[in-house]
Amino acid sequence: MIRFVRRPAFPGETNHELVWPLVFISFSIFAFIFFTLGGTSLGCLFFNFTGIPCLGCGATRCARELSHLDFWSAFKYNPGVFTLYLLGFIWTIYSAVFWLRRDHLRLRLVISENNRSVLLKILFLALFVHWLWQCYYLRKQ
Repeated sequence: MIRFVRRPAFPGETNHELVWPLVFISFSIFAFIFFTLGGTSLGCLFFNFTGIPCLGCGATRCARELSHLDFWSAFKYNPGVFTLYLLGFIWTIYSAVFWLRRDHLRLRLVISENNRSVLLKILFLALFVHWLWQCYYLRKQ
């Protein structure tokens, strides 16, 4: 079974409600400033050598479009990075509510051993579909 549970933090456990929102906010501020000042990337070395897009190809263009709040273009350039950004945004909102409520129960994803292999297969299928999209969309640019 795959489900979310609320539980107290274990001793020595990383404080995900503090670490990941700081990473997300720092990256967002950096990307906004970088693209506002006209920053560009060097391009993908893997693509330059092989002519085949990697899973990260289009991530810089995705971040650039997100900094301009053009969500549809950002999604088209790299759906995987867009999804990670969206998940980071949702986690940051959750963390803000967590800290404002002074909650002591943390939200965690629990996956049973039976469903772990199914989830991995779904993840690999999603990565493959994402890569096919990269090959289609980025090569026609």
